[in-house]
Amino acid sequence: MNAKADVVTQLDSVRLFNGLPAAALKRLAASCQILHPPDGTRLFALGDPPDAVYALLACEGRVRVGAPDARGKRLLIEVLQAGDILGEIGVLTDQPRSADADIEGRVALLRLARSEFLAAVESEPLLGARLARELASRLGWTLVMLQDATFGSLEARLARQLLHLAGRGSRKTPDGLRLAGRYRQADLADLMGATTRSIITILNQWRADGRILFDAEHGFITLHDVESLRAVTQADE
Repeated sequence: MNAKADVVTQLDSVRLFNGLPAAALKRLAASCQILHPPDGTRLFALGDPPDAVYALLACEGRVRVGAPDARGKRLLIEVLQAGDILGEIGVLTDQPRSADADIEGRVALLRLARSEFLAAVESEPLLGARLARELASRLGWTLVMLQDATFGSLEARLARQLLHLAGRGSRKTPDGLRLAGRYRQADLADLMGATTRSIITILNQWRADGRILFDAEHGFITLHDVESLRAVTQADE
């Protein structure tokens, strides 16, 4: 397989681009770059110009999207995995990057220049429709999190977040659903906008109750009693 054909295959593996007409995939592939940034690389920073959209290919790592507050504490907005895209908001709105994007682990990315991505969105109805659904889904989840942060208890918010992560990537084991990737207490605290101590307290209680299994050393979380966690999310309601 030549290099161009390989890029087409890689593009077709990304949900947003999967199944697009062959000619459209070839046009996009002609302007794509495949990147393998080292662990810890900052892909882009808050305030950077929106020059490209990125897609995560099959890999062992992920991209953490977050932003610091005035006190230096980080809010972890999203953890993106294989098949996800990032950077599209700034490209669509032509506004500076609204968060930092940091590489964690071994990651392979497709980089698509802003002009080429916008041209494809305008010329391919299927791509435009998928992008609209993707953005609507993210907005819906953001509204759920905003509502939880306003009205919900931290315990209910954490249970909902873990169930959401399980839906985005987990595998069945004899002990339950093991989340894809590693989530240490500090990661969950940043996702929730909470203190690490408060997250540790809840996780320890859930582990004692048999709701989860948590390997704190390696950051592996297994949802042992999914229905019990769902019940926690409904308690506030």
